[in-house]
Amino acid sequence: MTKSPARILENLSAERVRLTAFFDDETDFSGAHFVDCQFVECDMKGLNLAEATFERCDFSGSDLRGVEATGSHWNEVRATKAILSGAELADARFTNCNLSNAELVRARLTNARFEDCKLTGGDFQGAATVGISFLRTRLNGAMLRNVSFRKEKIDGVDFADADLAGADFRDAVFLDASLRSASLRAAKFEGADLRGCDLGAITLADAGLFRKAIISKSQATELLKGIGLIVL
Repeated sequence: MTKSPARILENLSAERVRLTAFFDDETDFSGAHFVDCQFVECDMKGLNLAEATFERCDFSGSDLRGVEATGSHWNEVRATKAILSGAELADARFTNCNLSNAELVRARLTNARFEDCKLTGGDFQGAATVGISFLRTRLNGAMLRNVSFRKEKIDGVDFADADLAGADFRDAVFLDASLRSASLRAAKFEGADLRGCDLGAITLADAGLFRKAIISKSQATELLKGIGLIVL
């Protein structure tokens, strides 16, 4: 069976409107290709965006709560302060996107991938994150409590000042990453390779978190200095 060509929507612009009204009550945009569209502070709840593609779009401040966007692709999208709570984003791919301060509470992000993205201040509380991956992504100040990164390759990810309480980093490998000033209460690092991670200043209270993790000699020296020992 021949696959139907993707529906392309280009250069559309709307601000502070409900998009179902903008599209004459249409809600099904599955498989559609949005290019250079600006939907700023719009109500996008109830839309079916499964397997849709977004190129250079702006959804800043828009409400996408509960949208169906499984298998969607987002490239060079700006969605700062967007509300994606409860959104279905399993198998979604985000590349070169800015989702700073986006709300992803209780979103389904199973096997979602973020590459070269900015998620500063993002809120992932209660999200389903099995298989989620981040590559060269900024998560400064993000809320990532209890997220599992077990056995993941964490390459170029900046977790500085993030809330990682209860996060699972067991057997993960860190490359060019940072945990500087992150909240790591009850986080798990057994078997993690932290040699490629900036751990920041380690206190005596923090040291126990890294039990059975792999660190470099220079990191061990800094750790000992951080707990008050004099290294000669």
